[in-house]
Amino acid sequence: MGLFGKLFGKEKELPQLDPSSQAASRLNEYISSLEPFVGKIHDHMEFVPSAKTVYVYIGKPPGMFGLAWFENGQEINFKTFTASKGLKQKQIQSIYGRLGEAYEASMTAERFETVIAGKKIVVIPAEDLASKIDEIVHTVA
Repeated sequence: MGLFGKLFGKEKELPQLDPSSQAASRLNEYISSLEPFVGKIHDHMEFVPSAKTVYVYIGKPPGMFGLAWFENGQEINFKTFTASKGLKQKQIQSIYGRLGEAYEASMTAERFETVIAGKKIVVIPAEDLASKIDEIVHTVA
């Protein structure tokens, strides 16, 4: 949503994430890592919590976006992850394409809003999306 959309109230309102939901519980498991992360990101964030990981689309998926995730209390940035694996640009673009397709396939999934570190974030509690991201990321690992 552009600046004028935000100024004139055209940003889509989402329902609040139920604090007793499984998604909220999963986010709370990582809250000590998520708060500093959210504080340093100055872009739109969509969180996809799963049983063992919280994935974060940053930016404007499915087109221009970044990805980070949290495992065992550690933040993993996709850019540094792919560099550590020695992936070539063509491989990275292919992975981003697959991550964008996974996001696009879940466009109809329910989305909720919550606040972390004073910022509104979007939560997508979609197990199928989390599984697809997990499969894409961990086939590289």
